[in-house]
Amino acid sequence: MTTYKGLRGLTIQTVAGDPSVLATGDIWYDNVARKIQGAKLAAGAWATGGNLTTARFAGAGVGTATAAIVFGGSPPNLAIAETYDGSSWTEVGDLNTGRARIGGAGATQTAALGFGGEVSPKQQNELWNGTAWTEVGDLNTGRAGHTGTGTTTAALSTGGKIGENFQAINELWNGASWTEVGDLNTARGYLCNIGTTTAAVAAGGSSPYTAVSEEFNGTAWTEGNNLNEVKSYLESGFGIQTAALVAGGYNPTSPTYKVSTEEYDGTSWTEVGNIPTATAGAAGGAGTTTAGIYAGGQTPSATNATYEWTGPAAAAVTFTSS
Repeated sequence: MTTYKGLRGLTIQTVAGDPSVLATGDIWYDNVARKIQGAKLAAGAWATGGNLTTARFAGAGVGTATAAIVFGGSPPNLAIAETYDGSSWTEVGDLNTGRARIGGAGATQTAALGFGGEVSPKQQNELWNGTAWTEVGDLNTGRAGHTGTGTTTAALSTGGKIGENFQAINELWNGASWTEVGDLNTARGYLCNIGTTTAAVAAGGSSPYTAVSEEFNGTAWTEGNNLNEVKSYLESGFGIQTAALVAGGYNPTSPTYKVSTEEYDGTSWTEVGNIPTATAGAAGGAGTTTAGIYAGGQTPSATNATYEWTGPAAAAVTFTSS
């Protein structure tokens, strides 16, 4: 028979209260409460953060939960960029070309890339250095409704829309120029793309509306397990290929605007908690599955709300003896 010591490598300890550090699966005897207790993973949750200075949707965002930047958006084609410090937003230098449905990449608040979008010829690419935006090498194929991921020296621009035609195009940025690499298996726009240029996951999108999820290995896309819900306008997901988060979304079937949040563990998507307001197409998202933000969006009107995600953590529970 398997024992606790065999599983965890230690016997059940006696503690006055709870251990100072909890890990899921820990068991101890609380000699104050006189009960056997354990730790399990508590659910993650959203909380309300500081409002954007300008209500909008269809922008892009990068960075962390306490040091993010969002840029572009609608209505109409906005050039506004704002930074977040974990509690409030501050307007900073504008894009040279205002646009919505823009792709974004970058690891930090002071180093971002904004490319494509709903302004002719849809190829413009700008680099943010923490102070100002500078136009750099343009996309090979101009489009809007695509999604980006990566850094300012290694980024992907994936999917999108040219006129009324949805695209499978996937371009790689090397810090100087774009090169088309392995295309999506399912052409679509308004999808999420999360991770790096050699380990990304793209999910959802339209048209038609889909739950399809694909993984990129630096060369080609492979279809994996689908989202639990068919939805689009997910461009502001965040995380990495093995720990990704998407929230909200849109689908023409009722209810059209979604509240669900789904987390990817590298194999499958799991619903982990609702965003406070049904929304789609954020102005920007940033962070990880333990600490992230979702800013702006459509409800269906443009909103300036920011929601902060805190991922699950180990919490003490009491076991009842039988």
